[in-house]
This record gives sequence, structure tokens and C-alpha cells, in this order.
Amino acid sequence: MRNFRAGVLLVLLTFVLSLATVSAQDKTLHLLFNQDMRTSDPHIAYETETWPMASLFYVGLVKLKDPGTPIPALAESWTISDDGSVYTFKLRSGLKFSNGDDLTTADVKYSFERLLNPKTAAPTAFMFEVLKGVKDYEAGTATEVSGIKIIDPLTIEFTTDGPVWTMMQRFALPPGYIVSKKGVEAAGDDFGRKPLGAGPFMIDTWESGVKVTGTKNPYYYQEGQPAFDGFDLQLSIESSVEILKIQNGEADIALDFVPSADYPTLAADPVLSKQLIASQGFPNTGYVIMNNNKAPFDKVEVRKALSMAVDRDRIVQLKNGRGTPIGGFLPASVVGHNPDVKAPTFDPDAAKKMLADAGYPDGFETTMLSNLFPDDVAFAQSVINDLGNIGVKVTLTSIDNAQFLDTLTTKPDTLEMVMTNWYMDYQDPSDNWEPLLKCGGSYNWAKFCNKDLDAIFDKINLTPLGDARWKVFADFEAKVADQMPNIPLIQAVDYYFSSSRINIETDPAVLLRFAEATLK
Repeated sequence: MRNFRAGVLLVLLTFVLSLATVSAQDKTLHLLFNQDMRTSDPHIAYETETWPMASLFYVGLVKLKDPGTPIPALAESWTISDDGSVYTFKLRSGLKFSNGDDLTTADVKYSFERLLNPKTAAPTAFMFEVLKGVKDYEAGTATEVSGIKIIDPLTIEFTTDGPVWTMMQRFALPPGYIVSKKGVEAAGDDFGRKPLGAGPFMIDTWESGVKVTGTKNPYYYQEGQPAFDGFDLQLSIESSVEILKIQNGEADIALDFVPSADYPTLAADPVLSKQLIASQGFPNTGYVIMNNNKAPFDKVEVRKALSMAVDRDRIVQLKNGRGTPIGGFLPASVVGHNPDVKAPTFDPDAAKKMLADAGYPDGFETTMLSNLFPDDVAFAQSVINDLGNIGVKVTLTSIDNAQFLDTLTTKPDTLEMVMTNWYMDYQDPSDNWEPLLKCGGSYNWAKFCNKDLDAIFDKINLTPLGDARWKVFADFEAKVADQMPNIPLIQAVDYYFSSSRINIETDPAVLLRFAEATLK
């Protein structure tokens, strides 16, 4: 009996050790996401999960070392004219897409013109509409963008209508990623799930709502990267299950942030807390959209009353204290924010009186849309409870993020209120005005349009980076806050949770650095 037990123990020990060896030698990067993945097309992507997704397959002319420092990527060097209007890039020699096709400046020009083509319907096209000739190109009176000029197969020149002080940061973002024309044309409408770029990985399979897998790109420009032979991304995994999978060594990192319900346990554990990675590149604002085109939200007094009725301190508590109440359209940590623009004092009685003075003494009924992210649902429920205390009855509908985004982009006029958040593309005040609040902005789901404020923005946006710029934008934020186009809630601190076997850093352009990730 003893010998038999010893033999069994030896077999079991050998089996366990073999499993550990397999785990240690596993060179697949295991990713998770708690919903379906909408797209990997860098010209369509515009979410905190689709930008990292795009970076698996694509790369641009430059990357960002930190929020203000560009470093070479596909371009080995560049020059900027003294007036800040001409950007000339020199590509590395021998660049290839992941299928082995050569990548030249013709592909760079094609990629930016695809981004700017109205048929693409890119939500991030506004970032490069500053290039000369874009208006004619978008109107169909020109067949190319005159501000994009091929000098030779390795040299390309971009000319803007005037100085744009955040231009280099924009080149580092997914809208500036280079795509294969052949890949776009072959995949047609399915290009978002059949990517072809020059990034660290290439696509193997894409099962909607289930899994996406990829293999290391043998032609990636950076020798020795990526460190992994491939990746697999499991989709539609419940957030708490993601945490367990990572703890158990079944996955490496999730593309969604740690839910507030799980954060305290992880942060309190001396081992697991070391696996938390703060997202540092994208200052954020959580806010409630109000459709300014629909009554009663077309009245600024109503919008101010609703904002006053919200208990932001409770929302900070829901976020485990990892948040700062805000009252303007800028995160509190971003230069250009006006410190005098504070979150409205929580005062339900004053809010109810203001609502009555605006013509709604008995309140009103409305609807709110949110995605299924746990924090967003919790925030929505908190706001709805607060609004109920002043007589505003809100019915909440929470849907999958892909469906949520599709509704926002294709049916914005049907919406009344929306719980959402915004992560800055680049840390300049202009990034929270142009897409979110400028007349016709690509993510201006509030339908807010104030041409006087637009005119002020167009003027102050010419101010060079520095104290003078931050001052005029601080004054501008106060003017915007007086109109209360949305209900600003908090700026939050978010964390990723990674396995103990990998080294991975957050990135100021795409949130996570997959190409640079390594095994410990």
C-alpha cells in the first residue's frame, strides 16, 4: 500500500510539474473582454477596447513614449516646419505588411485618405480634417487630399491649413494607423474582422462573441517583438470571472477595467495588488448625456437642475473613492481645466425649485441608456435614484456595448439620456470640445450646438501650447459650464488586472503596450 501511494504521489507530482512547465513555456498572450468586440478597423475604432484591439494588428508612423513625446515607429525620422504646418516623415526601409507585401508612402497616403473619405464614416476623421484640401476631398470636388504629398517611396509630407499644436500626438493614435489597400478591398464590409496591417500580430480567426486569435507578425518592424508567438482573446466573459481566470493563471489581462466591486479585494491583497496597473494615458470624464434637441433638455435651466440633483460624492464612493467630482467638460488633472469650475453643490431642494421655475413643477418622465459595464450600470442607477427625488422618473435600459455604440452612432436622435464616459485621445482641452460638444462633432450625442462658443474655440485653439493656451481654455471651460450641455460626474482612476507571469505597461496612445509585453 505504501509503495502504491508513493507511486501515485510521484505520478501526480510529475503531472502537476508538467502542467507548470507548460504554463511557463506558453508563449500565447491570453486576453479577455467582457462583451463582444465591435471592430479592429483603426479608422472605425473609438473605444477603450477597440483601440487596444486595433493596436494588435496595426501601427502608425510614430508612437508615444509619454503623452507629449513622439518616438519613431514606421517612420524612422521626421521634420516639422518652423510655423508648425508641414510635417515630413521618412519611412524605414524594408517595411512590410503582415502578408509580406511592401509598405510604402503610397499606403500611408491611401490610409489617411480612407480615414477622411466620408464613405468610411470614421468618427475620428476630425483629427486630420486640418490637412489642406480635406474640405474639397470630402465634398467630392477633389480626388485626393492636396495636403498629403508623396515625395518618394519612403518620404511623405503632410501640410495643414495652419498650426495644430497636437498634430504629432494625433499621428500616434489609431486614426493614423496604416492599413493595406489590398486588405480593405478584399474584405469589403468585413474589414473590421479581417484586419491586414503592419502591427505585431496578424489575424487567424474571429468568432463573433466567442474568441479572436492571432499569430505573431514575422515582418514586424521592431526586431525581437512581440515576445509572444500569438494571442487569443476570449469574448463575453463576465467581469468577476475575468478576475478569477487571471488569478488562476488562465489568462493574462482583460481589456476592460477592474470593476469597482472587485477592486477593494485586489487592492487589499499584498500579492494581487502588485498586479494592478493604473491606466495613466487617458484622463477621463464620466457624464450623462442629455439630448439638447429634445424637450425638456432644450432648456438650460432644466439641465442645470438635473446636474444639481446628482450626488457626485456617492458616485465617488461607488468607485471606491477613486474619483474626483467635476463640474466642467475637462478632467480635473488636465492642463487648461479651470479650478473655479467646480461640481455643482448637491441640493435636491434647490434643484426641484429650479425645475419648477423652468415649467416642470411635477417633474417629468424620460429614459436612459447605458452599456453593461458594471460601473456604468451602478452610476446610472445612482443618478436615476437622485433624479427620482426631484420628481424625474427615469427608465433605464442597459445593453451590450457593441449594440450600445451602434445605437449612439446610428440612432442618436432617438435618445434622451445616456450614461457614458470619455477618455481623452490626447491631453489637450481641444480633444474634449471638437468631438463631444462642437456643432456636428462626431461624438456629440447631446446634439449641443452653440455657434458663438464654436467661434471662440476656433480662435483660442490657435494659441500655442503653454500657459497662454491653458488660460484661454480655462476661461472657455467656464463659459461652457454655464450652458451645462451634459451632466459631468467624476474623473475616475481606472486599473487593469494582469497575471503574474507577464510584464505589460499602459500606453498614452492605445492604453496597453502589447508589442512590448514580455514574459517574466
